[in-house]
Amino acid sequence: IQKKPTFAICVGMQMLARSSEEGKLKGLGWIDAIVKRFDSTNGIILPHMGWNNVNQSKDHPLWFNIENNSRFYSVHSYYVKPVNQDCVFGTTNYGHEFVSAIALDNVFAVQFHPEKSQSDGLQLLSNFVNWS
Repeated sequence: IQKKPTFAICVGMQMLARSSEEGKLKGLGWIDAIVKRFDSTNGIILPHMGWNNVNQSKDHPLWFNIENNSRFYSVHSYYVKPVNQDCVFGTTNYGHEFVSAIALDNVFAVQFHPEKSQSDGLQLLSNFVNWS
């Protein structure tokens, strides 16, 4: 992970954080972040399941040929909350805005499932395979 391009999906993104409200074990700590549970008291349904837009907050080679605010498929009840916003490359709104894509050096991570996200998801996976 220190030298090779790495693509983390869903819980893989969460594992990059320092810690999580979901369990007692520490995360990998690659990103200075904690994993928080969505607050369902405001009427949102958990898990967050289905299609949602991703705002590409910064350019990245993995966004190549993917329009901003494209829809991706999600299944999760937790989200990554980074301390430093410099690693944030995508956000989504589900009850509130949360981070749905992060990048740091050779690591790119998403909270959604590109493998279930049809053509935009396939484009994202293709972009990763061709990322140098």
